[in-house]
Amino acid sequence: MPTFDLRTVLLMASVMPGLMALVMFAIGRSFPRNIRGVAQWAQGSLVFSAAAFLMALRDALPDWLSVVGGNICMVGSIGLWLIGSQRYLGRGPLIRFVSGMVLLDALGLSWMTYIDANPYGRSMCTNVILAVLFTLLAYELLRFGRKDSGARVVGFMFAVETLITLTRIVTSLEPGSAHEGLYAHDLVQLIYLSSGAFMSLTITVGFMLTAVNRLRIHLEQLSHIDPLTGLLNRRALLDAHRIAQGTPRRRGSYLALLLIDLDHFKSINDMYGHLMGDAVLIDFARRAALALPQEAHFARWGGEEFAVLFPCGTVDEPLSLARELQAQIGCKDGSALPSYTCSIGIAYVDVPEATIERLLKQADGALYLAKRNGRNRVEVGAEFVAEGT
Repeated sequence: MPTFDLRTVLLMASVMPGLMALVMFAIGRSFPRNIRGVAQWAQGSLVFSAAAFLMALRDALPDWLSVVGGNICMVGSIGLWLIGSQRYLGRGPLIRFVSGMVLLDALGLSWMTYIDANPYGRSMCTNVILAVLFTLLAYELLRFGRKDSGARVVGFMFAVETLITLTRIVTSLEPGSAHEGLYAHDLVQLIYLSSGAFMSLTITVGFMLTAVNRLRIHLEQLSHIDPLTGLLNRRALLDAHRIAQGTPRRRGSYLALLLIDLDHFKSINDMYGHLMGDAVLIDFARRAALALPQEAHFARWGGEEFAVLFPCGTVDEPLSLARELQAQIGCKDGSALPSYTCSIGIAYVDVPEATIERLLKQADGALYLAKRNGRNRVEVGAEFVAEGT
């Protein structure tokens, strides 16, 4: 016999998830568009609260509302959590499948309430559907959210809820088991309802914390991105250099730094306006990126100056890359932008000695030389030239 009223458990489950859902709605409105699924998570929690409230008032409300409506809301809430999780993970949501599960539950409950009265059948129908949805949620979050700690935790909770629901189904099939419906006086039903009430709150909180953590990661990434071009910013390139110098490389015993300056950029701003100047910067970032190797770190260093950091084996690699960059920029692609060129200075230093100060000194000196000698040129740092002679 349970030591407390199961109706109280359901009433508790109807309050807290709903309150947390309202909080999730409020904070979710400020999330960027690339963090998806939060709205469905909040909707699912609200619908779950409505389901628990209707089911707690069974016998006080008509069956079509407390039994049919409550169980349909329960299935719908889990379905919304599934849709939200799939959207959060960048997966195609199973909207039709979830709609089919809700419709199947509605038809089954209606039949076994008004045509062939069968409380036991109603319970089995909903529990089987819930077990299927719980299993899908656990699979989606654990399989496709394995790199997201919050998603893994919530996925584990759904896996536990799956086991509890399956246990309830199996014990209901045992010969001689009491089929007393929602408020059956047995330990499994007590665990089933209590875990549902507890999980409804912890899962809602888990969803909210997962979304907030994704937002934190997104904001950290933005702090390393130049907002105009979408390239790395200076801070991010310095971080990349620190990692590159301290990490053994599979290929390349040197670090190369290319400093790139767009020629006569001030004239473009003066003649066409700053909006056109911004368009030229974006165009350069897009076209230059096409010529870069996968291991290169491409950043906007400041203004019309850009930087490329990458490991290499010989000086021929940065030289070839710099000339390819100039060729890429020189190609006309039919755009309405004014034509432009760039000057490039190259630094090339052994990895153990390639401090950012040394790389910048070399590359900046080479860039100055390229501009002094007429622009639209590539020059190598004087330190390397002196060592190579």
